[in-house]
Amino acid sequence: MAQAIDVQGKLRVGPSPHIRSKRTSAWVMDQVIIAMIPPVIAATYFFGWWVLGMIIISTTTAVASEYLYQKLTYKPTTIHDHSAALTGMLIGLSLPVTAPIWMIVFGSVFAIVIVKQLGGGIGRNYFNPAVAARVVTKAFFTPWLANWVLPGGLFGSGYRGVDAVATATPLEFIGDGMRVVPEGAVPDFFELFMGFNLGGNIGETSKLAILIGMLYLIFRRVINPKIPILFIVTTFVTMGLWSSFNFEFMMTHALTGTLFFGATYMATDYSSGSLTPEGKTVFAIGCGLLTAFFRITLDHPGGVGYSILIMNALAPFIDSKLMPRIYGHKSRPQTKFNRQSTHHI
Repeated sequence: MAQAIDVQGKLRVGPSPHIRSKRTSAWVMDQVIIAMIPPVIAATYFFGWWVLGMIIISTTTAVASEYLYQKLTYKPTTIHDHSAALTGMLIGLSLPVTAPIWMIVFGSVFAIVIVKQLGGGIGRNYFNPAVAARVVTKAFFTPWLANWVLPGGLFGSGYRGVDAVATATPLEFIGDGMRVVPEGAVPDFFELFMGFNLGGNIGETSKLAILIGMLYLIFRRVINPKIPILFIVTTFVTMGLWSSFNFEFMMTHALTGTLFFGATYMATDYSSGSLTPEGKTVFAIGCGLLTAFFRITLDHPGGVGYSILIMNALAPFIDSKLMPRIYGHKSRPQTKFNRQSTHHI
């Protein structure tokens, strides 16, 4: 006969959830902010102390914009989740050191108010706020953003081009249908990877710094590693197909522009990216294919921002078609994703 067990006083009854996690929204945002410290340090080393001023302005503006908007519209204040601060940092790092202050402010306000808050707030916006602000700023204010300068060093001014050497980005020499890298037009692989003698947006200069941030996010299990890896590899392979696998051309495309930065910090955004396992794969490959397409076909260096925004728009449709099959069922669940609602139908 089995021995009776007295369970009185050993069972606790209470409402769900019964399993809790420390991975709050604020914790996730904090991890991404920590992962951006290496690019911030690299940008400061290459372009001077004004980099910190840019980041302070963009971050403060972003947080203040969210706070004021929510106060004026009588909505709960959410600046404590640190998502606005993260967006502000991304905006600051997405601009050249010569960007005027008013442009930094505009980018942060546009990202927070227009894209994030009017889009429904954190978790409901269809587009990545920082990417959208970067694309709009570049589209409307190109003359101010095309004034690239070479790194002036930690104690170089770099601000508004003072004591700086104007230059073109490497993408301007290898885009628009090019299949080879013109001799002497771009720095060598080591310089591209480290960020030496390379003009551009301050956060994307050192691929080494970005790679350190990427590995940190992967180690902390904040991002799915296949998103940045597939994004970069797809762009690399597509450029290989276009150039008959000219290795120099492929590597130059991989190590220039916003590819590493966008793949690590922007395409991995939870709110605007795909949510399903297979959807993440399609999302990342789509970003890579579109980036290569824009670089090959258009007289417009870059393409990373446009690619991410297009895939942001397609993400709900991709997820609805790639929902994981329920065990024992042959077909996938028919689900429509509506980020503006807390429920999916």
